[in-house]
Amino acid sequence: MKKVTLFTIVAFAILLFSSCDKKQRAIDNLSDLVEKVEKNASDYTEEDWAEVDQQFDKIIAEIDKYDYSSNDSKRISKLKGKYSGIKTRNSISKFVDGIDKAAKEVKGAIEGFTEGLTGENNSEKEQDNE
Repeated sequence: MKKVTLFTIVAFAILLFSSCDKKQRAIDNLSDLVEKVEKNASDYTEEDWAEVDQQFDKIIAEIDKYDYSSNDSKRISKLKGKYSGIKTRNSISKFVDGIDKAAKEVKGAIEGFTEGLTGENNSEKEQDNE
């Protein structure tokens, strides 16, 4: 009887520690991912972001399986917020770059249209002024 009770206690302890380890590992995985994204975000392609988003969602699904202390919950929320901020900053940067490129193209189109309309070659004048 003592052996069965001892075995039960040991098995429960192993299960408990294993569960705690998985909980902490999920937070560590989120932290590692956010750190990686922070370092590489500016170089990510659309495909890279899709892959990172899948990893993020998988980690969050794992985190959602457990109950956390208020300190751990705060850390998780901070990491989620940081990930969202990095992703948003990257999206805004790419959007601004796209607007800048479009503005240059529009400027060129207007100059070309004006040259065609007036018969003057403004490109040559601009090169002479530079």
